[in-house]
Amino acid sequence: MKIEATAKQIRALLQLAELSAGGNGQSGGAFSHGHEAIQRGLPRLLLEHYQSLFDAGRTPAVVAIERGTCSGCHIRLPTMVESQTRRFPALHTCPHCRRLLYVPELVREHRQPDGKTASPVSAGRRS
Repeated sequence: MKIEATAKQIRALLQLAELSAGGNGQSGGAFSHGHEAIQRGLPRLLLEHYQSLFDAGRTPAVVAIERGTCSGCHIRLPTMVESQTRRFPALHTCPHCRRLLYVPELVREHRQPDGKTASPVSAGRRS
């Protein structure tokens, strides 16, 4: 299953997972406010999928592809899933553990020569 997502949305999900996992040492009000702010920036379908994984105990719910394997269940991914995840800015579902998969290179910011940051997706494209 493929869920369209931008690098910004994937970063937001990773922040949400980090907040959900440990609360980041924040007080209850600050935690709740940060949690809600991140959730508002995410599409409903993506947030529902994340929440269902979290509620089922699949933490972390969003994991990277590392050397062709899901870093959540550590099982080798089918070649098609890995190649599609690498080619398209989207989240894919691990066929084994159902966690949301992303490519780490997608969420890293690239520095341009002028010092500005560019999204990895646009940085790799040529006009």
